[in-house]
Amino acid sequence: MLVTGCLFTIALVFGTLVTFTTGLTDWQHISSFKQQTDYGRMCYRTVQNPYVYFGTKTTYGAVAGNDLQTPPDCRPLQVWMVSRHGTRYPSKKKIEELKKLNELKTMITAESTMCPEDIVAIKNWNTNLTKDDHYMLQRQGVEELKSLAVRLKRQFPQLFNNPYTENNFKFLTSHKQRAKDSATVFYQTIFNRNPENELPIVQTSDDRFYLYKCKQGEDDDDDTKGQGEVKKFEDGPLVRSVVSRVSMAMGLKQNLSYENVSLMLESCKYEKAWYIQSRPPWCAVFTQYDLEILEYIEDLKYYYANGYGNSIGESMGCPIVKDLIDNFKNLARGKNGPLGLFYFGHSPNVLSVVARLGIGKDNTPLLSTNFEQMKTRKWRTSFIDPFASNVIAVFYKCRDGNKAMIFLNEHSIPMGKDDCRSCPWEPIEAQFNAITSNNQTCNLDMCKNSAILSSINLVVVIFAYVIHELCI
Repeated sequence: MLVTGCLFTIALVFGTLVTFTTGLTDWQHISSFKQQTDYGRMCYRTVQNPYVYFGTKTTYGAVAGNDLQTPPDCRPLQVWMVSRHGTRYPSKKKIEELKKLNELKTMITAESTMCPEDIVAIKNWNTNLTKDDHYMLQRQGVEELKSLAVRLKRQFPQLFNNPYTENNFKFLTSHKQRAKDSATVFYQTIFNRNPENELPIVQTSDDRFYLYKCKQGEDDDDDTKGQGEVKKFEDGPLVRSVVSRVSMAMGLKQNLSYENVSLMLESCKYEKAWYIQSRPPWCAVFTQYDLEILEYIEDLKYYYANGYGNSIGESMGCPIVKDLIDNFKNLARGKNGPLGLFYFGHSPNVLSVVARLGIGKDNTPLLSTNFEQMKTRKWRTSFIDPFASNVIAVFYKCRDGNKAMIFLNEHSIPMGKDDCRSCPWEPIEAQFNAITSNNQTCNLDMCKNSAILSSINLVVVIFAYVIHELCI
């Protein structure tokens, strides 16, 4: 009776919430990455493998794969890509806030538990950022887009040896400068020339890429983070323990504020992204466990803003995934299409595609109370959405039929019931047709009711979790 009751309850509550992305949710790359060794209070300046997983401010090279390929007896007909801009500078507001670290570094006392080398590095730290750097693409971001373009050109010469024309290659970018610059660098590298005109910018009526009608901000530093589970976690015992350990590391008798510790983290992760081989001074105040805890804040934030914790998170990606499916459907039916389609934007753009494709979906929701349980979570923004994150799909004409591959940050993603990497196109089309073929639901009109949906969102997620725990 208990099992029957559970099944009846699940069917009743979630019957209308069934997704069509089964087969795409067992992405296992994250668990395969080598875990770094906790350096505790060892000297950060000399530690061999410093922690590099900083959520959406992770450097691309730390998590990128090398799976781009063409299957045997196949030739690529089209590459489709959505990319976040490359590594950038902070916001004007954050740049000003970081100057406060010059005061905080003077607070280190003789009771500090850090090694002398780390203390000296912090005391010598300074920032030369100015308001002119506000959100601009940083040099490392330029290199990320250049190297991605080089790898695509090398792997798919059949496509990129063709000259640029507006029919051959389609570009679309957000109106923000860092996205436009990323698109331009990519274009210059692929075609060995500058674009003759400004690359097309997304229109406000374009549901594929303009997500603001869903009140989706960009991946900026000023987004409100203190909501729901994020706020609970920030105010909870694990984050308080981080604040306490950082205060002790500096030799303080009273705890710092969480805001001050957050500034130290911002300096640490930005500088690590800008200068990959560096040992950013402010990273020394944290243990690896501290950084793992603080990383979870980013995962919670985007889980409830753009991911599976948001009742419209998956739906937001429908228009852009429909663009992918429609382009590949045309090729499968023998129609001509562009050789490449390239979209350049921000975290919500990439994450909307990730969620609609069913990538990084955990069986258990991320909550403020289950950090330890979710240590091996799939929804981990360090791996899903680093700087220059991207989703690439390739359509192939093969001797034994049409095939498709999907890559997240150049890791091939298992698809379909068989978790294949290079999959026959027909079952993939059938799987997504149920989602993308309904023009009445595959748009962002549902965001008109987003306020109501968001108010019940957490209740639904937690209730699902309770039912899951009762019924397993």
